Amino acid sequence: MNNSRNIYITSLHMQHGGVEKVIASLANMFVEFDYNVEILCTYNLGPMAYPLNSAVKITYLTENAPNRDAFKAAVKSKNPFSILSEGLKAFKTLRLKKESMIQAIKSIESGTIISTRNEHSVLLSKYGHKNVHKIAQLHHDHNFDEGLIKDFKYHYQNIDDFLLLTPGLTEEVQEIMMPTNKHTHCSTMPNFIDVASPNQMAMKQKQVIAAGRLHADKGFDRLLDIWALFVEAHPDYQLKIYGDGPLRNDLIDKAAKLQITSTVSFPGNIDNTDLITEMGSSVAYALTSISEGFGLVLIEAMSQYTPVIAYDVRASPSAIITDGVDGYLIKENDAQSFADKLALLATDDTMRDTMSRNAQKTSQKYTKEYIQNSWLALIENHSVKKELR
Repeated sequence: MNNSRNIYITSLHMQHGGVEKVIASLANMFVEFDYNVEILCTYNLGPMAYPLNSAVKITYLTENAPNRDAFKAAVKSKNPFSILSEGLKAFKTLRLKKESMIQAIKSIESGTIISTRNEHSVLLSKYGHKNVHKIAQLHHDHNFDEGLIKDFKYHYQNIDDFLLLTPGLTEEVQEIMMPTNKHTHCSTMPNFIDVASPNQMAMKQKQVIAAGRLHADKGFDRLLDIWALFVEAHPDYQLKIYGDGPLRNDLIDKAAKLQITSTVSFPGNIDNTDLITEMGSSVAYALTSISEGFGLVLIEAMSQYTPVIAYDVRASPSAIITDGVDGYLIKENDAQSFADKLALLATDDTMRDTMSRNAQKTSQKYTKEYIQNSWLALIENHSVKKELR
């Protein structure tokens, strides 16, 4: 039987994260159009961070969970038994991580599989059934990483559609793949937001917001440097950095060294609905990532009439923000210019009001209603082509 309306989406876990938020939104969207959706999730790390339609099936592929922290602690303790024990656990977990996904992919003989990580895309290309529509996504900037480039060239040969987040990334990857892969079709598919825009702008509080995993890639240490400059003239403002991660204590220590502890808070992870409300109450959303594939949080903030300020790193920010219209693009590492633009949004109510309304208009290009037709066409057109063969 040809189960062409079955869609499988791969995931590492379903905790807090931009990719995981996209997976949940995508699964919910397909269910609304009567597709049978199953998330193939490697790790069960606890309750899901984002709401899923009850019709979405989630299958956990392994009972194991990463023991990275335990292994680091064992190494630090210099206890040979602990190092060996945790090392064996880590080896088994990594082996099962790969083997369980291979088995899941092999067991599917029709329908569509959407891989959301490069490692999954490589496995999908190698082990995916010939009758399966094989879609690969890349949720970050490839940044010309040698390993990724090698995979694009030589290990995506059986991927039918490779979806990139911005036109610029699509052009780059097409050029990279062209000499060695004539089968895979590259196209641009932005992520979409699944939040409602309010009918009117919320009252702005004296606060700036940022959110994401507290990891080096997000550059929150750079944001603290910016805030130290800004808060000298605006001590009545608060910076709220939502999220959790390995650098939490380091960032708290840095805030203390910069003597800005009283104006910075790290509330951790909160429900996405509450985060959206906080975005709407802020005068600006600040993004200081080192690398950014697609700034979904930028669009969420813009949907709540909140202007965004971002370092102009490769790929994402310039694809979303029109400088001086709905936000600001700042030359990377120019902390003073970043702080100056924050000050402008904090003090010029008329300008901020105009920019806020422009931001909300921009966000409408990334709503589910706007993007879903591209997804549906991709799935349905492939099914038609298969029937005509």
